[in-house]
Amino acid sequence: MRKSILPILLAALLTVSLFIPAAGLAADPAVSADQPGCAPQYRALADAAVVEIRGTGDMEAVVVTDPLCWHCRLGHKLLGQYPELYGSLKLLFFPRAGSIGSDMAAWIIEDAAGTERLGLLLDFAYGTLRQPKTADLDEARMLVLAQFAEAFPAMLSGTTLPELFDRLKQDHEAHVLAGAELARTAEIPGTPVLIAGGVLVMGYGPDAWLKALGEAGVCK
Repeated sequence: MRKSILPILLAALLTVSLFIPAAGLAADPAVSADQPGCAPQYRALADAAVVEIRGTGDMEAVVVTDPLCWHCRLGHKLLGQYPELYGSLKLLFFPRAGSIGSDMAAWIIEDAAGTERLGLLLDFAYGTLRQPKTADLDEARMLVLAQFAEAFPAMLSGTTLPELFDRLKQDHEAHVLAGAELARTAEIPGTPVLIAGGVLVMGYGPDAWLKALGEAGVCK
């Protein structure tokens, strides 16, 4: 597939940029402040996460997230506005059934972990990426990849879209699936979930998230 036909492909098969929060947790978060976030099943999420955003504060936090989840996008935007509230922010991807193709976004982001490209790819994934209009998983993945390739042409330097698809799947599918299984084992009901020190916030709410980051204690 040549890069020149990507705009035609995307225009034909993508929906308008409309995101329905049904696959995520409601913006009325449940906050647990008695250090449940320090429990082993939640610490395992932090250990498994390979994508890290550095802030200017001291707190370590983890977000269980899906790039096509509306509330996850709101959370990503909020955290970008308050880097002073954390020193390390890790992302553990938990692709939801209603966000078909979002696992490809997770593969792309994990592929850029630790590089200068990470911030731009994250902002695209959580701000511009559109939900594919298809029920076919591999087609949805390819459409997600095509959007990234159109926005970041250097991704196709020395390769083709199908070749890049295959490499990303080989390199990152197993890890994203393992992370999702850890989230299920921890009984994470949806996305997003914020774990800030010992504070666990199920769902998104700006006041709850900012309070958790501001008051979270260090796990003992």
